[in-house]
Amino acid sequence: MDKGTILFHRALEFKNGETGKKLLIILNTPQSSEPFLCCKTTSKQKYGLDKEGCYSSKNIYVLNPAKNCFPDKTWVQFHEIYEFNNHSFLQAHFKKDLDIKGKLPINIINAIVKCVRNSDDVLKYHLSLLR
Repeated sequence: MDKGTILFHRALEFKNGETGKKLLIILNTPQSSEPFLCCKTTSKQKYGLDKEGCYSSKNIYVLNPAKNCFPDKTWVQFHEIYEFNNHSFLQAHFKKDLDIKGKLPINIINAIVKCVRNSDDVLKYHLSLLR
């Protein structure tokens, strides 16, 4: 798995402690022991934003529907970035909690990563992992 991979996690533990189903996008391709950085997506409109593109001040990237990626308009949310290591991904996969759903085209994932880099809310550590 690498940058741009779309995952479906059936038992994602959210930052508030609750667990649920969520589509995630991998933002980086880790080297050695670095974590995978992922952001959540939603099909529910956020902040009244509807036009495709970057809204780094709101920590949102809006994606229009795309074949083999997201069938509906999607809001990529990066106000919370989730870290995973290989072991946690493997565990989730063997528990049948994690599936690979597709991969974003390189130009789209690069635009999302650029948007994340422009946010004032992303940790410097996470920015250092976004090559």
